[in-house]
Amino acid sequence: MKPKMPLPDPVGILIMDCDGVLTDGGMYFDANGQALKRFDVKDGLALVRLAEMGFPTAVISGDDSPITAARCEKLRIAHTVLGRMEKESALAEVLAAAGVEPEQAVCVGDDVTDLPIMRAVGLGVAVADAVDEVTAAAGWVTERPGGYGAVREVCDAIFAQLAEEE
Repeated sequence: MKPKMPLPDPVGILIMDCDGVLTDGGMYFDANGQALKRFDVKDGLALVRLAEMGFPTAVISGDDSPITAARCEKLRIAHTVLGRMEKESALAEVLAAAGVEPEQAVCVGDDVTDLPIMRAVGLGVAVADAVDEVTAAAGWVTERPGGYGAVREVCDAIFAQLAEEE
């Protein structure tokens, strides 16, 4: 496991994939074929706290489900781009909308579709259970897996940095 790397200074935005990062990556279906996803409340609380502080967050996901959209709204994610497997243009849109330079961004991913945007920002973070290629490319690998507090680890590092700046 790679050690935690320092956040960009200043850190300007937290960008995440959804499935496998905010969720455990599983897809659950009921008897009627209704899809369900599992999210971690500790991740959620930390993201809401960032929103309350005015710190921008973003989700860029290849998934375009109403579940993901509803969860992003509930978590007050400032920038949500869904249904885009090609994530580089979505990253450019998010950074422009947030007024943040790429080197000020932190991006959390778990699979190969996240690699281009993880490599394009100040710090690419892999969740503990990311695929090997993503783990190898990341500057920081979380201790916790996606959907089980990985995002909270990153948020806690951001909280610490923001507290130091005060």
